[in-house]
Amino acid sequence: MSVDYSQKNLQGQRFKAKDLQGSDFSGADLRGADFSFADLKGACFSGAKQGIRTQSKIYLFLFALVLSLLSGYVAMLTGTTVQKMVRSDDWRLETSGYMLLAFFLVFTGVALWKGLAVAISRVMIALFAITILLGVTMYLSGVGNGMGALYSLFVLVLMTMMFVIGTVARTTIGTLGSNILFLTIALGGGMFGKSVGGGIGTVVMALACAVISKRALKDKTDTLLKGIALSISTWFGTSFAHADLSNADFSDSEIKNTNFLNANLTNVNWNNTKKHFILESQRELLK
Repeated sequence: MSVDYSQKNLQGQRFKAKDLQGSDFSGADLRGADFSFADLKGACFSGAKQGIRTQSKIYLFLFALVLSLLSGYVAMLTGTTVQKMVRSDDWRLETSGYMLLAFFLVFTGVALWKGLAVAISRVMIALFAITILLGVTMYLSGVGNGMGALYSLFVLVLMTMMFVIGTVARTTIGTLGSNILFLTIALGGGMFGKSVGGGIGTVVMALACAVISKRALKDKTDTLLKGIALSISTWFGTSFAHADLSNADFSDSEIKNTNFLNANLTNVNWNNTKKHFILESQRELLK
């Protein structure tokens, strides 16, 4: 049934499974609207705006803030553990501490250069293998008792957690397109880590994580982490999941954080459509 919704504010409205064939949504604000399973054959969305409602952006901000503070706390644990190792009277623990600092620099460099996914899948796995091998060799040779290796493994696990949690949090904020929010989250995590005892090293790690995570949103190699962040934010956006959009018109519209999962997009007009923060698995369908 054709209905005229042109130029209307339809934020958060539910049209799930409705018959809206040929309806006019031109110029409408559809942020947060639910069109899942709807029949939208031949509908007009020209000039319409899709994406996340302001209220939902606040929820996402709070969610990312909590994750970012958690990342800061993990950074604090990592920093204090390394500090104890470097200051230890046991030369084996001290050596392991300096090795971990070198590992961190290598890992961070690769993450900035090649992306976090590559750094975790290649560098971090190699670092785990090297640490275990050194620990076993020292234990069997009688040079040490393996405590340095255990501490090192603990720190490597914490480091991985810090980068993954921080990236998901800050990439989620990044999908909102606000540098102000991004800086708030990045500094929030770093300052929290410092306030509970992590020191300047914690802040350095947290800010390094912030820079890497900002890059992750633009890096096609980080498909997993970017996919997680976009999936979270898309869940709050406009949904056309399983809808029939054949012959629909999206010309001159703005599409952000919109879900087209299993939608029928046959002969859709995408002329001059602005598409931002769309899942890679759906982007090929929107051409």
